[in-house]
Amino acid sequence: MIVGAGPTGLFTACELVRQGVRPRIIDQEVLPHTQTRATGVQPAALELLHRGGLAEKFLAEGVPVLGLRVLDHRWEEAFVMDRPAEGTPYPHTISIAQWQTEQILNQHLEEQGVTVERGTRTVEFELRDDGALVQCTGPDGAPFEIEADYLIGAGGAHSPVREALHEPLAGITYPKKYFVADVGARGAHRGDHFLSVGISPAGMLMVAELPFGRTLMVCDLPEGLEPAGAPEKEDAQRILSAHLTRPFEIADMRWASVYRTHRRMAPTFRAGRCFLAGDAAHLCSPLAGEGMNSGFFDGASLAWMLGAVLRRGGHPVLLDAYDPERRNVAQQVLASSEAMYDFYYNLVAQAAAGETLHEPPEDPTRHLTSPAMLGLTIHDSPILGMSGTVIGTGRFRCGSRFAGNTKLTGPQHHLIVFGSPAGISKCAETWKHAIEVVEGSSLSTPAECGVSGQGAVLIRPDGYIGFIADPWDPVAFDRYFGRLFAEVC
Repeated sequence: MIVGAGPTGLFTACELVRQGVRPRIIDQEVLPHTQTRATGVQPAALELLHRGGLAEKFLAEGVPVLGLRVLDHRWEEAFVMDRPAEGTPYPHTISIAQWQTEQILNQHLEEQGVTVERGTRTVEFELRDDGALVQCTGPDGAPFEIEADYLIGAGGAHSPVREALHEPLAGITYPKKYFVADVGARGAHRGDHFLSVGISPAGMLMVAELPFGRTLMVCDLPEGLEPAGAPEKEDAQRILSAHLTRPFEIADMRWASVYRTHRRMAPTFRAGRCFLAGDAAHLCSPLAGEGMNSGFFDGASLAWMLGAVLRRGGHPVLLDAYDPERRNVAQQVLASSEAMYDFYYNLVAQAAAGETLHEPPEDPTRHLTSPAMLGLTIHDSPILGMSGTVIGTGRFRCGSRFAGNTKLTGPQHHLIVFGSPAGISKCAETWKHAIEVVEGSSLSTPAECGVSGQGAVLIRPDGYIGFIADPWDPVAFDRYFGRLFAEVC
């Protein structure tokens, strides 16, 4: 059972269906929302969507973001950062309104015969050793119960599931307030699909292209300009004019909000058979465009682990890995969003000092995963393994993303082997319920996989490297994989 039908809940449901598990997903809202909200789908998330057959839909409906343009208070270019992601078929972020993202995912679910139960509120949770009993009310207010083998809280920062676990979102709230709006804008863009960020002593102003000729405007809210009620177009123009001496024109406004940003994380993402995912587990500043994508990564990870346990003979140790893996990734994302926050406000400090805007030097203590999020790792996961004299670095280490993961199909693990490894036929037969063996030369070279011509690499369903053997050792592999899966499904 999934509580929450935002991007995280919907994508988790899509991935569970792909893993052969039919979820039940509920949401308290009667109708899908029509707000813009989170808009950036990163290359790493597009790889996950590719595995689920959804990437092309996002590419077709979204707008590419080909780089970052930093401008001054006159809306004149200071410098450009154009660094497409390498080693992926999706080198650029896609800009798309959150309501569109949810629409695509929801439609995909309905095509698979899964419908979101809208207008359903959770009243009480009883967590058990074998699952959960959830007391609910339907759209008509009538009470009913749902018994679930596993419970997933994907209801955002105010997740009722996390509240039932009495788990806080510990961390900080940034002092600044932000104004965000979906507007029609004249003169905001230059027609080359770059994210534009204006910098002035008043703060930061970001504008991103959206589908249908729309523009997302995000900026510091200057003191004294907070709208007294629901924001109007005139409020947006006044706020814009406080940032730019030559402001572009706002023609109309569909949606706007004032908000604060956070850096927070729950102390645990799992309690028995209950799991937290997305904003229910961690919150980061939206300035790096990583929050919604992090929820996708959580959903993909949890779905393959649950699919393995429920459908392919996986041992519970797989589920034990969810919390340490996702907490580690969340820490990387929060550090990255903090680095992006510092990047922008270093530029604001330059403007306040009257300096010519220039790209701040890289801070070796801060690692940016933006704009691709391809560098996220799970090196400390308890379910990784290796055999032989492997000394991997970078993308060749266990727990790193496998660059060729989009060439693999299906929901199971893939064992990529080179040469004529002894015992591979027996291995393929023993683990056929959980593994597809791939002859490496049909996919890449040994060097691209980080092994010799007699090595093998195991790729998990979420695209991470789970095991490396160089040279191939069937006994070592059976010993490793037998910890994770039963031989007979």
